[in-house]
Amino acid sequence: MPSMPSAEEINALASILAPGIVILWIRGRFRGSTDSQVGERLLRYALVSIAYNAIATPIFRAPNGVALDSWAWSLLFYFIVPTVVGLAIAFFDRSEVFYKVAAKLGFSPLHHSPTAWEYAFANRRPSYVLVHLKNGSKIAGEWADGAFASHVPGERDILLERLWTNDEDEETWTPIEPKRSALICQGDIQIVEFIEGS
Repeated sequence: MPSMPSAEEINALASILAPGIVILWIRGRFRGSTDSQVGERLLRYALVSIAYNAIATPIFRAPNGVALDSWAWSLLFYFIVPTVVGLAIAFFDRSEVFYKVAAKLGFSPLHHSPTAWEYAFANRRPSYVLVHLKNGSKIAGEWADGAFASHVPGERDILLERLWTNDEDEETWTPIEPKRSALICQGDIQIVEFIEGS
């Protein structure tokens, strides 16, 4: 029967994985992510941590570098710098510079957004939204501050912050008074149209 890991071994493992956990957690706050098995996540944390350690350790251990107390060095190395790296990667992802550069070089890499749903709502600017329901009816609304689309697989719900009415030709849009919001469940949604001009 395998023995339980000691406190020192658990601490060493946590130290190894900490930068990857921080970097990928922060990146995950700004992009859609699919659920994955624990083993797969640990492997990703380990790979990112190895890359981070390979780059950051020589910088932090430079012979004539700034002298810091061990607690300050640990805070900087394991939390602050990984936080900055995670934010930089999230910004890089959102700017889609990588895809533009890759396209110019003739490459077509897989997009980091796992689904079209997440891509459509990730950088959605204010617009009108027309949600076609499976029962044939439509709900018109405004995509603005306060609107929300769930990124949880299997629960692709939409919260429209402001409902509107529109005529049969969808030419005239009028806000409903008094102001109303609507939660539209995934099982009812057939098509979501985005109409510029809000």
